[in-house]
Amino acid sequence: MWSFARSALRAHRSSIVGSFLMVALASALLTATAAWMEAGLRGTASGESLPMLSAVTGSFAGTTILVVVLVVASAYAAALRERRAQFALLRAVGATPRQVRSMIAAEVSIVFTAATAAGAVPGLLLARAATPLLTSDEIVPVGFELPLSPWPVLATVLLLGATGAVTARVAARETARLSPTAAVRSSAVEPSVLSPGRRIAAWSTLGLGLGVAGVPFVVPGIIGSATGASSAFLLITSAALAGPAVVATLARHGLVLARGTGSSSLTLALANARGFSRRLTAAIIPLALLLALGTVQTGTNRAVLAATGLQLEEGITADLVVRPGSEESGLSAQDVATVTALPGVDGTTTLRAQDAEVRTDEEMDGVPGLGALAWEPTALQVLSGDGLLVDPDVRSGDLADLMTPGTVAVGRDSLLGSGTGLGGEVTVRVDGQESALTIVAVYDRSLGFGDYLVGEDNLPAGSTADALLVQTAGGDGPGAESVRSAVQHLGLRADDPAAYADAAVDAAAGQQRLSAVLLAALLVFVAAAAANTLAMLAGSRRPEHALLRRTGATRRQVLTTSVVEATAVAVAALVIGTLSVLPALVGVGYGLVGSVTAGFDLPVFAALALAVVAVAGSTTVVGAVRATATRPVVPVG
Repeated sequence: MWSFARSALRAHRSSIVGSFLMVALASALLTATAAWMEAGLRGTASGESLPMLSAVTGSFAGTTILVVVLVVASAYAAALRERRAQFALLRAVGATPRQVRSMIAAEVSIVFTAATAAGAVPGLLLARAATPLLTSDEIVPVGFELPLSPWPVLATVLLLGATGAVTARVAARETARLSPTAAVRSSAVEPSVLSPGRRIAAWSTLGLGLGVAGVPFVVPGIIGSATGASSAFLLITSAALAGPAVVATLARHGLVLARGTGSSSLTLALANARGFSRRLTAAIIPLALLLALGTVQTGTNRAVLAATGLQLEEGITADLVVRPGSEESGLSAQDVATVTALPGVDGTTTLRAQDAEVRTDEEMDGVPGLGALAWEPTALQVLSGDGLLVDPDVRSGDLADLMTPGTVAVGRDSLLGSGTGLGGEVTVRVDGQESALTIVAVYDRSLGFGDYLVGEDNLPAGSTADALLVQTAGGDGPGAESVRSAVQHLGLRADDPAAYADAAVDAAAGQQRLSAVLLAALLVFVAAAAANTLAMLAGSRRPEHALLRRTGATRRQVLTTSVVEATAVAVAALVIGTLSVLPALVGVGYGLVGSVTAGFDLPVFAALALAVVAVAGSTTVVGAVRATATRPVVPVG
């Protein structure tokens, strides 16, 4: 069986090469992610924990695994589907269902094992090469060197191995369970009828996706919006499950409408879509995923930044915000005292961010190898002053109680699912020192002010402050302008709350380079997988093109048919991707900003849409041009 599988791979090496490269890319991406995750759990060689690395890679890993498994399984299943005639012939000449399944499993095992090994080493090197980016974003300390170990490779092997096994099983199931004659008949045209289980799964994921998209309307905030954003993947999955039936139905209706056009190319393209709807779905879904993934990720980031600026602007009740003259320095105690003593200043509040960790799982803390997961990296917003010139939209408790030592105010999103609330305790760790703080207030504006607010008495005194909120006599008027001028003469900057919020948003956007790089890598992988699937499908249609040429079709007619098919694939991908992401973006925008349009990033959407059209058009048409370059005599049947 293994020798037969190797022979089959050699015979179909042109189509296998693309699948091999796709699995290798998936292996590199997963191995790099696993290496970062392991480094975050282990910490540095000196014993310093890396909670931020664990948090960043943990959030990215979930999306990566979901996308990689969906794309790899879909694309490789399409590659196996193109060989249904071969598998049907084996059944016709006496092969048993078990032998067919074993042969397919052997082929998949060979390809996945070799491709996973080929991609694992570049993945480890890629993870190590990204260390400067991690250092510049202050996720790891300067001088950090990513350790190399076999565990990320082993995790990738297990994940891709399971994906390959399931793919092989599903691909072989339909042909293997049919009688030999039925298997041969079914290889000529693909059935578009869905099995009962697949129909149930399609409707279930559709309903679940729409339900999840509505969560931000019930649970506003970052948690509800993140949940709503995941609806895009559920809706894409529903489209993948129902795709063959939907494509075939649309093609049948299109054929009825095309009868009056007199276009043979349009009729041929629609007839092909009706007869091979599963093949077409395999080409459409990766492109739709490319559009949906990029749009929902960038749209969510856009909404988060908009909400951050809005909450800061509305939550600062001071007239002016004083900042240091350069980004590298802070406000010294002398600066604060000088500004506070200026004529016209009625009150001040200092803001200082303190890196810390918060314990989120008491039971996991102390477990060897998993203790880092029990602590979540965060920044405590330290407040001090005679009166707090901030309004984080307190929902319960009293912010004035922060002046009492041993207290903390917590954002409502951070308490969801924690089982604690007002009057409970939060354990924080600052510079290795743990302390339990009592929750005295719960507030909503956690994007603007962070998840935790504490008074200066709860932490060691900081050497500098990040900003000084200033309340002037007479409010925002001539008195404020006089104070602003005096502050500027001191070499400091003084802005109104709106300008300060804009600067904070710009700074936050600049710190998303790692997220942007990870998203770009994932999008490149999805685009490559989509192009590989389209190229494979175009190559498999050489006999069809040859038959059309032999029966009198001109090369121009064949190429026009390919252009129509490419257009149909691109339009279908754009429609499915847009409809999948639309509920998510509406929910995210409403949950974070209160506006259903806040999550729409039209320039990014347009760029991704152009990428979808370019991949679909170039790959399909180029494949058709190559296939019709000559008039080969290809045996058909």
